[in-house]
Amino acid sequence: MLTMKTIGIFTSGYGHESIAEAIAEDIRHFAKNKYKIKTFKQELILDFAYSSLYRLNPSALGPPFRVVSNLLKTDKKLKKIVESLFLANNERQIKTFVKKHKINLATSTYFVYNPALEKIQAKFKIPLINVFTDPKTIHPLAVPELAQSNLVFDDKSEVNSSAHPLKPAGWFVRERFEEDYDQQDVRRQLQIANRLTILIVSGSEGANAVLKILPSIINCTKPVNFIIACGNNKFLYNNILGIKQSLEKLSSSQAVLQPLGFTKELHRYMQAADLVIGKAGPNTLFESVATLTPFFAITHIHGQEDGNLEIIKDYQLGFVEENASKANRKLTAILKKPEQLAKFQPHLLKLKKYNQGAGKILLEEIERLLAPSAK
Repeated sequence: MLTMKTIGIFTSGYGHESIAEAIAEDIRHFAKNKYKIKTFKQELILDFAYSSLYRLNPSALGPPFRVVSNLLKTDKKLKKIVESLFLANNERQIKTFVKKHKINLATSTYFVYNPALEKIQAKFKIPLINVFTDPKTIHPLAVPELAQSNLVFDDKSEVNSSAHPLKPAGWFVRERFEEDYDQQDVRRQLQIANRLTILIVSGSEGANAVLKILPSIINCTKPVNFIIACGNNKFLYNNILGIKQSLEKLSSSQAVLQPLGFTKELHRYMQAADLVIGKAGPNTLFESVATLTPFFAITHIHGQEDGNLEIIKDYQLGFVEENASKANRKLTAILKKPEQLAKFQPHLLKLKKYNQGAGKILLEEIERLLAPSAK
């Protein structure tokens, strides 16, 4: 009797974990009960500092990203030094996990683990599939040299690598965002009035920059639902709650404001929405694509998310405007003529279908690398 092989998925918090969940779902869907799945995840020391910058000033992350990226492109020794630090911090825990669960193949969604996984791959003959978690602007540290497979969003991703050939695969999106739905039924279930609905997303940690479109809400002249998803940012949630109360008492605005704390039902609110506005994180962007909802990017994490703005434009997924006054003028124009949103539907549908192929491509890579001839 053949022993069931085990796939290890190595991930971190933030969007890396969402991609890991989508990968696990795809393996179960396409491979049925052929493989066991075990997930390795640990919190990082610098999470708090990253979250603070993420919330308060995402543009501040741009200069260090670019400086370090440019240095590592030219200084291979420096890259090796940084990777040796990653190795020292993670090798013991990862090796213990691999031995405990008898991992046969590793899939990584977090670059910090790659040096340890590459070493384990060489020593124990456990193949490594690296999944890039930025679709276009990819940091040199995220590029492993020894992974046997590298899955990237498309053939336009900015990757310089002597590694194994990159394989365009689309984006891994969790199943719940892919569901068919009836928008009116979803609104009824969420107790949202059946009218023009805007979902404003701030990312899992709640980027305060989404508040820049408040003037459009305050000056809204017709009933429109504005749902503001605040993620884990309680300060942002309380701010929106206070603004809601002020609008109801003191303003002539017709906007109906609803603050939303962290929820695992965000897909339902995307389904209910006619437009998603917010930070152009890759998961949020491609999740809105999966629900066929146009996206309006008004902020992004500078550096690693720069390419996401180009994707919105190149694939015709919605709008990009980060200047506050121009973003408010654009939103006001959309509120006056929401029918203009319909032009994005064929482009959203095309990209959704492309992304739905990611799981099948991953499974093909898994089976290729686990085949006896690959040993």
